[in-house]
Amino acid sequence: MPPKLVILGWDSATWDVAGPLIEEGRLPALAGVLERGYRAPLRSTWPPMTDCAWTSAFTGVNPGGHGIFGSWYRAPGAYAPRYFSSRDRRAPALWELAPDARFLVWNVPMTFPPSALNGAMVAGYGAPPGALMCEPPGLQDELAERWGLADLMDRAPHGTLERFLDELVRGLEVQGEALPWAATKVGADCVVAVWPHIDRAQHFFWRFRHLAGTGDGRSHLATAVERVYEAADRATAAVIGAFPGADVMVVSDHGAGPLLGDVNLGAWLAGRGDAGYAGVKRRRLLELAWALPPRVRSFGKRLAPAAARRAFGATLAGQLGPFEWAATRAFAGFHGDLWLNLAGREPQGIVDPSDAPALLSELSSALLGITDPATGAGVFAAAHRREDIYSGPAAELGPDLMLDSWSAGYRVAPGREHTEAVVIPPAPLAGVREAWSSDHRPLGIFASAGPRIAGGSAGELALYDVCPTALALLDAEVPAGLDGRAATGALDAAWLERHPVRTGAAAPERSAGGAYSDEEAGAVAAHLKDLGYIE
Repeated sequence: MPPKLVILGWDSATWDVAGPLIEEGRLPALAGVLERGYRAPLRSTWPPMTDCAWTSAFTGVNPGGHGIFGSWYRAPGAYAPRYFSSRDRRAPALWELAPDARFLVWNVPMTFPPSALNGAMVAGYGAPPGALMCEPPGLQDELAERWGLADLMDRAPHGTLERFLDELVRGLEVQGEALPWAATKVGADCVVAVWPHIDRAQHFFWRFRHLAGTGDGRSHLATAVERVYEAADRATAAVIGAFPGADVMVVSDHGAGPLLGDVNLGAWLAGRGDAGYAGVKRRRLLELAWALPPRVRSFGKRLAPAAARRAFGATLAGQLGPFEWAATRAFAGFHGDLWLNLAGREPQGIVDPSDAPALLSELSSALLGITDPATGAGVFAAAHRREDIYSGPAAELGPDLMLDSWSAGYRVAPGREHTEAVVIPPAPLAGVREAWSSDHRPLGIFASAGPRIAGGSAGELALYDVCPTALALLDAEVPAGLDGRAATGALDAAWLERHPVRTGAAAPERSAGGAYSDEEAGAVAAHLKDLGYIE
């Protein structure tokens, strides 16, 4: 039987771009969903980052409940960070909460290593190139034979931007062919898929959008972002056309907008005397290694794999900077997170726990006063304490402060030299030639249509609502204790009367643990570096 429910993730899609394109008639598939169904803005997680946001969408809980706070985190009792993986997720996901339904889980971030389920899984963002990313494993061979794996995986901007744009568009064409084929082969009742292409396009092509008709040498890239939205719409049309009787959700994990500048939090902390820095020899060696072209790095890894694993696997430690911990009260992490060097928690902590509340208040006030010297605008919209935004069994893994630079249009950039200015223009990270010109915003999109979906629109939904809404449509119990709620306003009233949302017992915590191997960590680091996510 064909799927009853199809969830398509347009990573980073925003109504700010999709809305005008719909009005111009350039996204007919998404427009058709809106004409027949339901629309809302969708509020993301803190931070509004791919890894934790999609995990929240498909578990129904905040990062404190599922344990994924980004791509990487600091292990308790250590300064050295490591990568999150599917092994770290503590909350069961949609495909584990509806065991009677058969699933195709496709390209969903933080699903590597893939796990056994009722159906099939193709792991997404976080899967290192060359790894076994499918469950059952034989599916990978079939996909490779039919389409090749390159167009099914995440893309990095190697070569020219023109080539990168062509790869993104072609990748979505392949997605539109491969996803219906795989769903039919698996016999899926529910398809859960995420396409990262819009996110990649917005990061690298946003700055060209104003060049249309200017005669500028790169004005041919002015419509690049819109072209990728159109390609995603065509892929969506192919999936909807393959399964016309299914309910469909089109959702994004966060939105996007222009990137106005980078915030060098390390320089700010050093200027205040809150962070002490040691020598930079190791840092420079890492920069030199990452400045090499990807093919040269790959060749070096083949010649000396053990040394490469040590160098590239250690990259994250360089993100924090060469700190003199005995002189450091606070330090920045990776996603706008700020940590106290707390005695009894950090290996060389110097801040007495009794002084922590006052220091956090002091830092919060000062951080909200940082402005862009070019405009006078504040670079942080808010400074959230851990206990105000996270709850659940993994909340203690969260940072002391989460800084909202996204709402203001800025990015906290780890790994910058502490002698640089505090607010600087967006600069290319070492793994790519081009600087980002767009970053995330907290509001994404929600659009749904189908036999069991109501028409209309609403105020904000939360990303946490996606999982319980899907469970309701699968006629499965919604576990007690989720942060999200089934979006009953989006469901057909007559159907809902016959199939009321059922609440079940709280889901048991999922066992977590098992770090990447050095080789896996090095491969993931290389991939994220090439995408421009780390310095």
